[in-house]
Amino acid sequence: MIAAVLRALLWAALVALVWYVVRVLRRLDWVAVGDAIGLLRWWQAGVLLVLVAVRQLLASAPLALFTAGLGVPRAVANDLVGVLVATVTPAPADIVARAALFRAWGVDVGRGLAGLVLNSVLFYAVRLGMPVAGAVLMLWTVGDETAVGWTAAVSGSVAVLIVVGLALVFRGSASAGAVGRWAGGMAQRVRPTWPGPDQLERQLVEFHGNVADRWERFWGWASGSLMLMVGVESMILVAALRFVGVTPAQAPMLVVVAAYLSVYLLTATPFIGIGVLDAALVALISDRAPASPSSLVAGVIIWRVCIQLVPLAAGLVPLIALRGARSGPSGPTPPDPRRSSLA
Repeated sequence: MIAAVLRALLWAALVALVWYVVRVLRRLDWVAVGDAIGLLRWWQAGVLLVLVAVRQLLASAPLALFTAGLGVPRAVANDLVGVLVATVTPAPADIVARAALFRAWGVDVGRGLAGLVLNSVLFYAVRLGMPVAGAVLMLWTVGDETAVGWTAAVSGSVAVLIVVGLALVFRGSASAGAVGRWAGGMAQRVRPTWPGPDQLERQLVEFHGNVADRWERFWGWASGSLMLMVGVESMILVAALRFVGVTPAQAPMLVVVAAYLSVYLLTATPFIGIGVLDAALVALISDRAPASPSSLVAGVIIWRVCIQLVPLAAGLVPLIALRGARSGPSGPTPPDPRRSSLA
């Protein structure tokens, strides 16, 4: 019953969002959007690519911190491959690809996957907390947070629950097991096919054993890295708007950042909220600043390319390297006897 109600609510929300997006898109002057995108210069594209690289480093840093022996370059490669595979193939192909990379690098797969799960859970806490920051910044900049206030209150409450859950899990293995039993019982009430108390208890105890030491040392650094990542993403949006001709007077930086943080929760929807998040951003900014919607859409399109398409293209490099390592020889090449005789 609970699962049916949740599905109905999700479908209703999806229909409402699609209707809203179509309504916004039909009123746009797409010729003006193309003209604004044409204002982008090559050196500005270079600046955006540098910001994208910084954003990716910050996004992958928690995985490196939570996984012993991985390192930041390999964490970046693992994240890029995971995003690429998850975009073009159904789950759990991305997890299989990530595990294959851990194995190829000699990283313990169990610890690597535990670090990946912890990174994802922490990111959800940060993601859910961003609307709170957006509502506060919106109240400070324009004196009105009513458009995002309720979303911030709900998402912020869920973020607090996740943080409390993490704190309980990492109090000790017994506490982790207790949380697993409770979560398993709740999960089966929603959907009986989901893992039950015994299975989740076992999984959380194993998870605690794999990453507890790394969590205690690096949770603060990891949380700060993810918050900075969101900040860099908002700066990519600000830069993209400036590069298409939107001046600070037309869309002040703090208003843009406040709008972005307010709708950041929509990045949890498929394809980083493509269409839905973009329309919500344009609507929030245009309601609070005099910038033209066409210019705003042009900037958001460039932001979308930076955040979504550039990482997908970059993910091809480590993925091809992984395929090459799999198809290559499994062991060292035997010495040539003719060279041995000449030595």
